[in-house]
Amino acid sequence: MRTPRYEECYREVMFNVTQTKYTRASMSSKKDRIEFLEKALEVNRQLMTREAKHAAKIEKKLKIVLGGYQAKAMALCKQIEEINDQLDTVSVENVTYTRLRESEQNIIPVRIKKLEDHVKRQTEREKQLQARFKSLLDQRKDLTLEIAKLDIGPDPVQHQQPVE
Repeated sequence: MRTPRYEECYREVMFNVTQTKYTRASMSSKKDRIEFLEKALEVNRQLMTREAKHAAKIEKKLKIVLGGYQAKAMALCKQIEEINDQLDTVSVENVTYTRLRESEQNIIPVRIKKLEDHVKRQTEREKQLQARFKSLLDQRKDLTLEIAKLDIGPDPVQHQQPVE
């Protein structure tokens, strides 16, 4: 780290390209200062080019080293996104099915009551129909007996022929 005093001294000294030595900046001509700045610019350009090549080599090595990690990280990020999507879907399904379950739990007593009423009505109807069936069977039996008595009786009924 440069101190303010160092900076001040550094600004006062410059390299004189024509004399190839360091001199005071205030004692140099405008032409010498321009040559100094051009030389400094050239040196900085060369340094920048060298550093850029070095950085490119390091980036290439890092890309090789980190390439697998980056691919793995991207795959894991994709998996995380898929799992988050699945989690959202499952969360929505959970809420939906929870509401459905509550709704079904609330309606079960009503359905049971309706079914019990239906069974009761059907049982009552069955009893009525069975009673009617028994009544009809008894009536048939009575009629059959009556017909049998008429056919077997002491004076069988003769069928009358229509008069012509």
